[in-house]
Amino acid sequence: MSEMKKINVPLSDVQEVFELLEKIQSLFHQPMYFRDKKTVEEFAKQNYKQIKRLYYDVVWEWLPDEEKKRYEDR
Repeated sequence: MSEMKKINVPLSDVQEVFELLEKIQSLFHQPMYFRDKKTVEEFAKQNYKQIKRLYYDVVWEWLPDEEKKRYEDR
């Protein structure tokens, strides 16, 4: 991707993605957390619904159609 394309997204969506990334960072920056199966399972239980929604309904909709097609075809 040599050209820097830009899209407009709602600030509230960006904030929600950032806050989820904060939680993920908090889990994975500390090996004793992500090596503990119970901690990882709890994280998944608490966050999967939001991860799924952000992936399928939010970030996916940010993508231009040609990018959606590129991801669908890989």
